[in-house]
Amino acid sequence: MHRNARKTRIRLVSYALAAMLVLGGFLWRSEREKAVCRRYIEAGWERAFASLSSDMTQIDTALKKLRLSSSPALVGQAASEVWSRAEDAQQSLSQLPFSGWLLEDTAAYLGRLGDYALALSRRAWHGALSGEERENLGKLASMASTLNARLLELQAELDAGGLRLGRLEAAERALPEGEGLLGDRMLETEDEFPELPTLIYDGPYSESAATPPARMLEGLEPVSEEGAVRAAAAFTGLAPEDFTVLGRSEGTLPCWLLSAGDVTLRVTRQGGLVADMVDAAGGWEGRLSPEEALEKARQFLAERGFESVKESYWTREEGSILLSFHGVQDGVICYPDLLKLRLDLSSGRVIGFEAVGWLMNHRQREIPPVISAEECRAAVSGSLRILSEGLAIIPTEGKEERLCREFKCEDGEGKHVIVYADAATGEEVKLLLLLEDENGTLVL
Repeated sequence: MHRNARKTRIRLVSYALAAMLVLGGFLWRSEREKAVCRRYIEAGWERAFASLSSDMTQIDTALKKLRLSSSPALVGQAASEVWSRAEDAQQSLSQLPFSGWLLEDTAAYLGRLGDYALALSRRAWHGALSGEERENLGKLASMASTLNARLLELQAELDAGGLRLGRLEAAERALPEGEGLLGDRMLETEDEFPELPTLIYDGPYSESAATPPARMLEGLEPVSEEGAVRAAAAFTGLAPEDFTVLGRSEGTLPCWLLSAGDVTLRVTRQGGLVADMVDAAGGWEGRLSPEEALEKARQFLAERGFESVKESYWTREEGSILLSFHGVQDGVICYPDLLKLRLDLSSGRVIGFEAVGWLMNHRQREIPPVISAEECRAAVSGSLRILSEGLAIIPTEGKEERLCREFKCEDGEGKHVIVYADAATGEEVKLLLLLEDENGTLVL
């Protein structure tokens, strides 16, 4: 019996050691795979920053040409180039991990620059630019040169390995000597910006549209740091004591900035509403389908009081999916009332949330009278087949909003097109091309 007991103990110890080795190997592989995924994501950030740097170089060059050109044709060509590159730069900026709440001034500059250039490209065909327009161009060009020079310096440091695309909370940790965070350096760049000029033109980033009141915050009381912490805890399900108040952000939507581990939020200082949230953990190998992710996103929004919403487009990348939702009133989809959610496809957890468009625009609207759908269909090309139609409010240049008939169509090659016709006049006002594949939809 004694010998059998001893053999049994030896066998159990052997099994335990084997199990520990297997578990250790699994954990090692898991951490290694996680590190590989993180590096893959950071490589995407680095590509986005390289694209941003390249776009700014092109913008700087095109602005110099624009200021020196006298021919309407050349002015129009250079202005169109600035507009196109500014659009690309905004897209690249939005893909950086710190863009949503750290670089508001850079995003506002690119938006205003692009729309001003678009307005100038249209105006150029009707005569030479005025002295005021050239003065504004000079100020915008000065900012472009500052930003371009700084981006080139940062790109060189990034290529040399002396700079990291780090998360905000990494700023609180000790970094190796000589190593900096790109987000911090970009903030230093914004400090060098001259004052953004007041621009008078017909575009969504005109002075009147650049600083609109946040509709959802009208009449709401200011909240303290403690109130912001309570709002963040209620939104995330985390405990209030988990949160640290990092500071305050200004701009068109003044907020409290808070963090809890991997989670960072902005809570409006008026009303205490969550403007956006980023959870840096997640985004690994996904198992959920887009349909399953969409259902989880709907549930997340409903639990937080967002009920009259409708999804539009989604894109899937690097283990996560980004979904867009918009407000719906009386069957009319309101595209300015925008909510964005990013879900981790491995767990279904929401790792990104943005409600800035919703906070700025959502309200009860008066829906004006419309002409018949049949009259509006005349705006759709005969080469397109109408698949579905409905009413939609869209943002437009020169106007805050426009009520339209939205026609989803198919061309002769089976590709989808969206046509918008003014619901009061039947005039075609916008056409969008949809590029669709297994990873989602790109709207052009």
